[in-house]
Amino acid sequence: MNFFDYVIDKFQNFAWTDAVQILFFTFIFIFAFVTIKRCNAVWLAHSIIVYYVVIIALSILGVLPKEATLIFIIIPVFFCFIIFTPELKQKILRYSWRSQSVHKHENVTLDLEQTEETIAQIVKAVQKMAKQDVGALIVMVPDKISGYILESGTQLNADVSAELIEALFVPKTPLHDGAIIVKGNKILAAGCYLPLSQANNLPKELGTRHRAAVGISESDPTVTAIVVSEETGIISAMHDGKYKRYLDPETLTAVLRDAYSLGGGKTDGNLWRIEQNEEQD
Repeated sequence: MNFFDYVIDKFQNFAWTDAVQILFFTFIFIFAFVTIKRCNAVWLAHSIIVYYVVIIALSILGVLPKEATLIFIIIPVFFCFIIFTPELKQKILRYSWRSQSVHKHENVTLDLEQTEETIAQIVKAVQKMAKQDVGALIVMVPDKISGYILESGTQLNADVSAELIEALFVPKTPLHDGAIIVKGNKILAAGCYLPLSQANNLPKELGTRHRAAVGISESDPTVTAIVVSEETGIISAMHDGKYKRYLDPETLTAVLRDAYSLGGGKTDGNLWRIEQNEEQD
């Protein structure tokens, strides 16, 4: 039997169950389209409940064979997996974070003078790069970071200095396009690639560096990321999915002191609780 004979046979033996199946598949395609356009957790949960009620009803009425019913029950699982792949990646990265060591000197501690000097060096470098519109991305790690982040870049284990930070971000050099990872007074690695944030509420003017900074802070809420925009020279900071822009030297110092758990100053204990609307004005 060729294709045309098959089609003619189907039309000759057309039953009401065939019409229901056509309508059902039409519903599936409309459901998928609308869900993608309006995807949020509440809408998706309600849609899946309605979907399963319809599937069970059609199965009971005998419209769908058992094999087809099983397939249609599995479809939403794959559908949700595809939609929420970025969120799943962030969760996997966050849960795997704590089990991966970053550095053989992981337990090294700095005294107050060493910490203040490290902060001063970072502020000096960031301020100079901002004035020259040199793009930069610095990730401050208080404890651990995923091994694959470090392995994506070049291992350094070098002392923090303004001159070294500036040299790493010189445009068109091999390591300028990634992030440097700082722990304590050491630059662990440079040229590292970070997970990009999939948040759709970020300002359009935030580029790839900013999305990477937000992404790493979403994956691990303990890290703080500092970004210098190469287009505008604006200094921004990201922590636990939140961001601050237009940082002056005083605020940048406060952000870094918070990253090193030093506190102090007018923003002590309130640094990341300031409304983001103030940062976007």
